[in-house]
Amino acid sequence: MAKKIEYPSADFPGPPRIAVHVPDDWETLTVPGVQVAVAQPRVEGQFRANVVVTVQRFGPDFTLEAAKAGLEQRKAALPELEELGTGEIQVEGMTWIASEYGYTQPGRPTVVQAARYAVGDRGGVAKDVLEIVGSCGAESADEEIETVRAIQDSVSLDLS
Repeated sequence: MAKKIEYPSADFPGPPRIAVHVPDDWETLTVPGVQVAVAQPRVEGQFRANVVVTVQRFGPDFTLEAAKAGLEQRKAALPELEELGTGEIQVEGMTWIASEYGYTQPGRPTVVQAARYAVGDRGGVAKDVLEIVGSCGAESADEEIETVRAIQDSVSLDLS
């Protein structure tokens, strides 16, 4: 008789439950490979501020330092990167790597991004890397980055 392997189970924990608070007029989006995506209402000719949450599963030895190295590698590939600041922050008792930067693609407006990464232990059998990336156009970043940060600060995670 073969043994039965199940998901979710102690060996394969189910996905975390994620909640964020967004402005009343923001819209939900369905994006392949993304757990949560929200954006401000579309305005013709303007970059649409948005926040995207993804979760990736790694082995039990994955660390926050490895997540930070992945972030640095991703940023290194961005065109005309302008680093605004990177460090660790605490949100609801969880340590996050937070990085804010701008980049410009040829022929496109400059984008300001705020990226945050945290690593959640899933009972010693796996680690979930949570990534929350907020983006806004540089021309309206002064006000929109505050909204993006507030959405990021509002995240609550249930890893049980």
